[in-house]
Amino acid sequence: MPAKKSTVDEVKEEVAKDLSQEQLHKNMRFYGQVQNTPQEARKEIGAGRLKGYTDINPMWRIKRLTELFGPCGFGWWTQNEKFTFEECKTGETAVFCELELVVVDPETDIASHPIKGFGGNKFVANEKNGPYCNDEAMKMAYTDALSIACKSLGFSHDIYYSKDRTKYSMPEDEVNESKAAPAASAPAGDSHTAEEYQAITKRIQNGITLVTKTMDKEAKDKFMQDVVVKHIGAVNYMTCKDMNKLNALLNELLAMASKKAA
Repeated sequence: MPAKKSTVDEVKEEVAKDLSQEQLHKNMRFYGQVQNTPQEARKEIGAGRLKGYTDINPMWRIKRLTELFGPCGFGWWTQNEKFTFEECKTGETAVFCELELVVVDPETDIASHPIKGFGGNKFVANEKNGPYCNDEAMKMAYTDALSIACKSLGFSHDIYYSKDRTKYSMPEDEVNESKAAPAASAPAGDSHTAEEYQAITKRIQNGITLVTKTMDKEAKDKFMQDVVVKHIGAVNYMTCKDMNKLNALLNELLAMASKKAA
């Protein structure tokens, strides 16, 4: 029979619990203020390749950064912006932006370490009337990179963390394939539940997003072929009902993510 806790031990536990909650509140003090995206800052994309995705007004992020940290250039800023242009096999040209976001804690007046952000857009796109040069591509790539840096502070948690779709979700053709394909039957003797399959495919989806977030479409397609197809036998892993294959894929994704973060 375990020994009864003394009053002193109980007090120590309560103090430790209070300190833990206080630390959690301190760690989440910015996250909690930007995690919810107001409806007026959201817009569902109604046409094109991104139909059904959520577009977030970039001025909302700038407004919230200013409200929390102060005017741009004083309370927050970006630095070390780097733009690169890459030609695709399709004849199109993409522009990528890498930047660092710095914010100043209004309570301590201490500037943060740089928060990395990566973004991209098409500079030259193939359209039905011929190549189109987007003179706002660099601006759009910068805005995309800033949004990624802001996400690390908790911006739009409600959209990115929920089931809502953004441009970083599963590609639309994979979503449609997943909806259209019948659920694969479990192998004979399989004792895993539907919830277990749902949980591991969700982890795989998060792993793919993490590993491929800085890749262009061509590189991501190659990644899906080289890694996902190797383990599953198809790009659409959502309907796979072989837990051994799913675990092997997840383990490789975790290894790749760890190597990338090192």
